[in-house]
Order: sequence, then structure tokens, then C-alpha cells
Amino acid sequence: MGIYSTCLIAMTYMNYAQFGVLNAYNRDYPQALGRKDYEQAKRLKNSAMTFMLMIYLLIFVVFEAWVVIFYHGKIADDVYQGYYAFGYAMCPILILLKSFDDMSNYTVRMNGKYNKSAGIGLARTVIALVLGILCLRAFGYYGLYSMSIISAALGIVMFHKDSLKGARLDFDFTFMKGMIIAGLPLLINSLIWTIVQSVDKFVILGFLTTKDLGTYSVPTMGFTTMVLVPQTISQVFYIKINHLYGANSDENQLLEKASFFTAITAAVSGAACVFVFYIMPIFVGRFMPMYTNGNTATQILIIGVAVYSTTMVFGNIFSVLKLNKSLIANSVALCIFNAIFSSALVLFVDHSINMVAIGTGLSYALYSLLLIIKLARRFNYSMIKLLGSSWLPLLAIVVPGVIFYMVIPNLYVAAALALFTIMLVCATLYKLIFSKR
Repeated sequence: MGIYSTCLIAMTYMNYAQFGVLNAYNRDYPQALGRKDYEQAKRLKNSAMTFMLMIYLLIFVVFEAWVVIFYHGKIADDVYQGYYAFGYAMCPILILLKSFDDMSNYTVRMNGKYNKSAGIGLARTVIALVLGILCLRAFGYYGLYSMSIISAALGIVMFHKDSLKGARLDFDFTFMKGMIIAGLPLLINSLIWTIVQSVDKFVILGFLTTKDLGTYSVPTMGFTTMVLVPQTISQVFYIKINHLYGANSDENQLLEKASFFTAITAAVSGAACVFVFYIMPIFVGRFMPMYTNGNTATQILIIGVAVYSTTMVFGNIFSVLKLNKSLIANSVALCIFNAIFSSALVLFVDHSINMVAIGTGLSYALYSLLLIIKLARRFNYSMIKLLGSSWLPLLAIVVPGVIFYMVIPNLYVAAALALFTIMLVCATLYKLIFSKR
């Protein structure tokens, strides 16, 4: 798992070879639809598809040549070198498939077909999971990469009819250059975000071991599981606020709508956090018994990330309004927070992944608070209201859920009380917010 995680870091950074074209597409395409400028929307799609196809095919050729040259003669002598070589060889394939899968999925959502996107997403995930497990059992380490490849390939095929069907290659390099310029600030922000999400892994590789990085894959899995639902919801809301702002350019209405969406995201984030908090130790004990010492770090990390996830929609406002300097400054601040806290806790408190999880979780929580402060100042809006629509619903769900888990010996009783709390908070939220609409 440590070698697999290391190879995936390389794949993650390959994503930025698209130079912001995909970022510009994800922002400008829904705004073009909001203006009913369908010709511009079509041009954006064709240019983005063409540029990404060119750049990722070039990366495939160059990177595969590097793997052959660098690992030539090493594979026969060391099985772990063979693992690294195979993992790095898979990276260009994975990023090519994943990029087009993401573009296809986003396009379907931006066209308003949210239910179809969700249905296809669920179906292809189940299929990829089953086939991935079979590959893992049959091929061991080499099967680890199969689920991602299968899932992305299925996504491209299943989304094609409503996303890239009818798209044509368009070698208008002047227009591509404009997309790069427009998307570059968003790309830089995404790159900083990737660095943020890699800092904890770099700290582990720098101060701990590859084996610890393998154990940390459990907290990473918990992070991904917990943030999946609120992230998906926030992506849908991002499209909606882009449509809204593209139609009327009203900043006050934008913030009001974002606050409403944030309240929904906060409740979902709280429920997802409690669910993962309870389920992950059971799942790991059953399916990954060698990695149970990562459970505590998982539970620590997901609480901090849950706080951050409540303000995802707030963060999208900076992108919609093209406040690029603030967007980048926010991400840089999070990167600095994470590097300082994670490193300091490992060096001065304890050499363990638990300290890395505490530092990372704390960094995300501080970043969330920073977003709220900046939005309150930018719009001259009540900070209490922003906290009330983001942190309050989440904490009302998570704090009791964690307390029940820690003080009640019977896990089923604790889970039942946590579920009751979730239902109570959601019912209260519905009464206070939804009924007013």
C-alpha cells in the first residue's frame, strides 16, 4: 500500500499538465449555458477535449519511455523495483482515463442531468468494485490499479451519449491559449490544493517510513469516503451558482443562495462524518486487518475534514467571482498550516501518523474559518450567520455522535443515538430553513 500510494502521488501531479484548460471549462461552460450562448459552450467543449487528448498522449509516450529506461535491469533484481515500475507505468494511463471521465461526468451535471450522473456513478462504482476485488485476488499488488482503470473506462463509455457525443477535434490554438490564461489561476489554486493534500504524505515519507504511508492509506480512505458525498453535492451547487451568476451577476443573491446550499451540505457532512467514524474501524478490521493501527488517525482526520467540507460552497464563490488572488491566498494558507502543524506535531510530540492526522485535520478546520472570515468582510455579511449555516449544523451532529461512541460501551446503542441526533438536527434544519422558502 505504501508503494501504491507513492506511485499515485506522481499520477496526481500529472493532472496539471492540462494547464488549466479543464478548470476554465468547468467554470465557463455552465456560465455560457446560463447566458444561453450554446455556440460558445460547444466551442469550449471541443477545445478542452482536443487539448487534453494531445497533452496526455504526449505524456504517455514520454513517461513510459522514462520508466523503460530508468528501471531497465532493476526489475529482475528487486521485486519492489518491479512494483514501482509497474505503478509508474500505470500513471499516464490512469490520468488519461480519469481526466476524460471527470470531464464527461462534469458535462452531464452541467447539462442538468444530475440524477443520470448519480445513477451512472453508482452503477459503474459497483461494477468496478466487484471486478477490482476479483483482480486484486487474482493479481495481488498489480490488481490494486484495476478498479480505478475500470471505473474511469466505464464512466467514459456510460457518460458518452450525454457528454462528449458530437464533440469534434478543434485545433484552434488561439482559443486554447485563451482558455489556458483564463484557467491558469484556477489551476494554480488546484495545484496548491494538491500540495496541501500531499503534505501529510510528504511528512510521513520525510520523518516516518513507507510502511507508515501504507498504514496512512486507511485515514486517506476515510478522508475520501467522508468527503465524497458533500463534495459531490457541492459540485452540483457549484454548477447551480454558476448558472445563477451567469444569468444575473447579482453577488448578494449569490451569497444568499450559497448560504442556503451550505446548510444542506453541512447536515450531509455531519451525517457522513459520523457514518465513517463508526464504520471505518469495522471495515478495516474485517477487510484490512493488517492496517487496524490506522483507525485512530482516520477518526481524527475525518472530524477536521468534516468541518472544512461545510464551507466547500463558500470556497466556490471565489471561483465564480474570479477572485483569483484570494482563491490562491486561501489555498497557500492551508498549505502552510498543514506543513507547520503536521511536521511540528511529529517532531515534537510523537513520531506517529496520529500526529499527522491531528495536524491535517486542524489545518482544514482553520482554513474553513479563514473562508468564513474573508466572505464576511468581502460581502459585509454577518459572520455569525455564516457560521450558523455551516459549522453549527455539523457540530450539532458530530459532537454528540463522537461522545456517544466514546462513552457508551455498546456500539449499536451508540449508533442508534447518533442516528437519532442526525434525524433531529435535519428535522430542525428543515423547519428553520426549508419551510421559510
